Amino acid sequence: MQESGSNHSPTAPLRYLHQDSKWIIGLLRTVYLGLFILLCGFYLAPKESGVQTTFYLTLLPATLLLLLWRRDYRFAYSWQFAAFCSLSFILTLSTFWADGDNADVIRETTYYWKLLFYLAIFYCAIHILLEQYGDMLLRRLLLAIITVGFISGLASLIAYGIDGGFQRFYRIGGISLEGNIDKTGMLFGFHALFCCYGLTRPSRLWRWVSWTGLVTSAVYILLSQTKIPIVMVGLAILLAAMVTPSRLLKAFVLVALFAIIPITYSAVFGDLPLLHRGNAYAVRLELWRKVFDEFMLSPVIGSGLVHKQFIELNHMLPHPHNYLLDVARFSGLLGIAACVWQGLGALSAVMTKEKILSWIPGLYVAWFLFGTLAMLIYAQQPLVKPNYIWFFYWAPLAILLARSYLEKNTVEYVGSPSQQVHQNITPQMIESD
Repeated sequence: MQESGSNHSPTAPLRYLHQDSKWIIGLLRTVYLGLFILLCGFYLAPKESGVQTTFYLTLLPATLLLLLWRRDYRFAYSWQFAAFCSLSFILTLSTFWADGDNADVIRETTYYWKLLFYLAIFYCAIHILLEQYGDMLLRRLLLAIITVGFISGLASLIAYGIDGGFQRFYRIGGISLEGNIDKTGMLFGFHALFCCYGLTRPSRLWRWVSWTGLVTSAVYILLSQTKIPIVMVGLAILLAAMVTPSRLLKAFVLVALFAIIPITYSAVFGDLPLLHRGNAYAVRLELWRKVFDEFMLSPVIGSGLVHKQFIELNHMLPHPHNYLLDVARFSGLLGIAACVWQGLGALSAVMTKEKILSWIPGLYVAWFLFGTLAMLIYAQQPLVKPNYIWFFYWAPLAILLARSYLEKNTVEYVGSPSQQVHQNITPQMIESD
């Protein structure tokens, strides 16, 4: 993995009225801080309501005020913005043909329009920050998550030990998100991948924090016995072996991955990592078959979105643990088409070998791909208030799409307001090949 480009733009484009005022600078810093607290909060907040409060108090109002003072709204007419909002828009529209008699919990249509509005504002916030700070924002975000994730993982393991976890070896749930095993396991899967970026920093402190964080996440994930994070931490260990210059350390890391970890896991839990609790595969397949049958009753437009429509399978389940099937049963092929558009749009950010092998955007594409994989195994349809789905799916998607727009289409304003010259250039703050 590598980095390229510069962090400094030679000119300061006039994007806002009174752009250099303390008011605009203060709003930008509020949005910046709000984004970091929002994403890092998933590792620390005991409940998702704490993350939601952060969004309502910082990111949402500050972004709205910046949009009111903004001069250039062309990003809102881009295909990237349309792709980001497409799935939420279709799901919201589908509420008009939903049959409330089949719903277990009903919400007014205005509720879903509000969620669509929140997601649109979230995309605007990402665009504004990338426009202002460039890839420096993305590098700092990775380092912040590395730090906070390490603290969260260490605290979770300490609490687990105090509760006798290392004697009983029950599945660890962590200190955040109400101790949900699958959600927190995924968080530490992402953390393990992000730690590989920290291993390349010139600072010894960052390398130490990243190595320690990677080990902490690996231990946490093995104790959680969660399958996708196990794959993620395996990939992270391989990546760590690739980036470390020490041959001795490379050899130890590879031995740990292919020998020590599988043998230890088998000794503790009685099976190999991805084969443990194998009945979960059969249960999910049966659940997905049942939901697919529902989708086939109205395959084009779906049955219409309702807040809760439980699925009976030995016991009542709130959703099919597959966001694509949940989208399909509510909005049909229209919703599936929007999902495909979003996925292709995100992947278009890495159409060259240089981009794939760069930490940015390469690592953010990995974030999106593993987040989407988790959504296919654990999640419901993604039109929701700020919760784990925003971390798994909406955040990396918004970052990749907004960055793609800025890389290709940004118009920079130079000169006084009465003498503006439009120059179609790519900001140097956004790294490109």
